[in-house]
Amino acid sequence: MIAMSFITSFFTFMAVVSGGTLLVLVYLDNRKSRIDDGIAQFRRHIDALSPEARRNSVHHNNSDDRWSR
Repeated sequence: MIAMSFITSFFTFMAVVSGGTLLVLVYLDNRKSRIDDGIAQFRRHIDALSPEARRNSVHHNNSDDRWSR
């Protein structure tokens, strides 16, 4: 009877810990940056570049520019 009580309380404890961990992971996942945040960060990065470096990055990604070379 004591062994059964220990096993029951152990699995109950593990279920509570697992549920709490799952809630924390879901909460942290929802706080992650969104695609719009990544776009804004990329634009800030491009704006921080010098005009020469920016020109190379913009031309490299512009499909119309690739055909005109």
